[in-house]
Amino acid sequence: MLFKVVLGFMLLHVSLLGGEFKLSSSFFSSQPSPKSKAIFKDYERFMNETSPKSLHVKLEAVNFYVNAFVGAYDEQTYGRDEYWASRGEFLAHGGGDCEDYVITKFYTLRDLGVDAKKMGLCVVKDTDRGLWHMILLVFATHKEEPLVLDNLSFKVMPLSKRYDIAIKECMNEEGSVKLQNNAFVEDSTHRPFKSYKAMLDRTSKEILWQH
Repeated sequence: MLFKVVLGFMLLHVSLLGGEFKLSSSFFSSQPSPKSKAIFKDYERFMNETSPKSLHVKLEAVNFYVNAFVGAYDEQTYGRDEYWASRGEFLAHGGGDCEDYVITKFYTLRDLGVDAKKMGLCVVKDTDRGLWHMILLVFATHKEEPLVLDNLSFKVMPLSKRYDIAIKECMNEEGSVKLQNNAFVEDSTHRPFKSYKAMLDRTSKEILWQH
């Protein structure tokens, strides 16, 4: 009963708020549960509240908002290893693993007006733990080093301040990319992972917003 009251309040709040982001009715109706519907309505609210903010505020807000979702292994959510969830899948399930956080942040920021070419989904080595991890790098300006958005930290930091990670490979919608002169440029030495390409295909079919 309490959940239904909260959901009703959220729906009313969003309808009164208005804004440039409005969930596609077909996408919203396809959600399998009241919980996932509530998550998407709150995401719609977040997008509208964050849209007019400055770039640096957007980065902090998106990193904090997405990091609040619950971490989960691919095996328990999708029944297989190395499944790269789309933003829609991440939100519908209420969480995911490191690459799912990164993908959701990437597409959230892209929709909020950040140039996709200035962002990179980067596989890194966590030098403290000796584990592989994934982060999102974003160039705020051409004169500044990239900023790190990480699901293990609520603080957005310059890459040079992250002594605990070593970049191994980056990608975005352009394909495999690498850091060069404060920008992402094509990296012909790598190919995007199959899991990433499969995620791009699923993402292309996700129509979240009503146009």
